[in-house]
Amino acid sequence: MTAAPAIGIPMNDYVLVLVSAALVNHLILHRAPVSRLRIHVLGASTALLTLLGLPLGKLLYDQVWMTLGLQDMQLFLFLPLLALLAWTLAYALKRVQPTWPLEGLPLWLLCNSLVLGFLLQVTQTNDRWLAVWGWSLIGGLGFWLALALFDDLRQRSDHPDIPSALRGLPIELVGAGVMAMAFSGFNGLFTQ
Repeated sequence: MTAAPAIGIPMNDYVLVLVSAALVNHLILHRAPVSRLRIHVLGASTALLTLLGLPLGKLLYDQVWMTLGLQDMQLFLFLPLLALLAWTLAYALKRVQPTWPLEGLPLWLLCNSLVLGFLLQVTQTNDRWLAVWGWSLIGGLGFWLALALFDDLRQRSDHPDIPSALRGLPIELVGAGVMAMAFSGFNGLFTQ
């Protein structure tokens, strides 16, 4: 018996396909360009949702859900609270500032896990109310800053000095990694 002839595909082609599928052609990471005003509206509304949601969620957790023995259901109880706050916040912003681009804002706020993660962290601690307000304010403003920085990174990624193979999503991922390393430098800055 003779063995079937091997298909002669060099290993470099596999690596090229893998890198192309992972970085260049990844549809989830591609998004339509968003206006700068929309980025700031999303950042401000997330900061407001965090500022309203954390103290209210901690209050409900400590005063209602703990007394009823529902602390194990906190994830399922925080989601409707955040949904109610997100829709109310979008409605209030539309009433206050009707010229802002608010289409789909409640869905963006609900998909953001920042507030939910903060709520789950805050309920596990015995922090005072001032610390909860501080967490919510700093967390919301930090998210807004990160949004603005990543938007600037996206706008600068079309510079002509960047090689054509790295333009677009690959250089954005490299820049995001560098920014993540820079942000991780703040990790040990404030110790308790």
